[in-house]
Amino acid sequence: MTRLTALFALGLALVAPPALAAPTGGLAVEGTSFVVTTATARLASPDLVGAVFEIDDGKGGLTQVRIDAVTPAKENAAILLHTLSSRDPKSGEWLSMCDPDALGRRAGFPLRGRWDGYRFVGDPNAWFLACTSGSQGKCVLWGYDPWGETPDGRPLADFYRTCQQSVRADYRGDGAPHTKNGTEIDVADIASVQRHDTVDNPDYIFEAGWGPTGAVCVAATRWSDLLTEEALLKASPNLGGTCDEAAARARGALIFTRIKRR
Repeated sequence: MTRLTALFALGLALVAPPALAAPTGGLAVEGTSFVVTTATARLASPDLVGAVFEIDDGKGGLTQVRIDAVTPAKENAAILLHTLSSRDPKSGEWLSMCDPDALGRRAGFPLRGRWDGYRFVGDPNAWFLACTSGSQGKCVLWGYDPWGETPDGRPLADFYRTCQQSVRADYRGDGAPHTKNGTEIDVADIASVQRHDTVDNPDYIFEAGWGPTGAVCVAATRWSDLLTEEALLKASPNLGGTCDEAAARARGALIFTRIKRR
């Protein structure tokens, strides 16, 4: 479900639009905003609309990226959604970097950190671009900012990692997703960042409790045509047994998911 995980390469150029002075330092990230310091100003993403910069394409080359628009997210105005385009190296055409999310937005934002395969690493010296159509962006929109804290002061980094597993239905924590685009899940967590709204809805059932490395127990798999409960428990019998919210809490779950009956 991840659409983009490009890392910033130190020393790459930022091409400023005509109204901006040339940057004196690198392109930094604070929260979900780009930050550029010039000789006369400190500029954030809303000031950088129209700017073009280059990122490592992961293949030993560079990709040009343009900031087309910046708007606050409806879920949280502190999150800045960026409309981003990349230049096609063959045609020269500017193409959207993100697929549409559930609200039809082709948007993303930068976030400090990096990925070791499919696991988030809280590296303050790197950043990546997360699209709202993928788990990396969705989990921030849901309140699991990996650099933030829960209402009671606990770091959210492990909640962010856990959210990745739950969105992708990566039950075994081995990087293999078992879900389909557009699948609805009802998420809650032990810190009440998110709460269930389907508890009294008989059309929904408890799916699993989740931790940073995958499920801690599974009551039902999300899509039986992708993975049956029997096949999962045969491969990972430790995920079996009683699995409801209370049992998942006892096993150390941070996040709980409910899914529609099928």
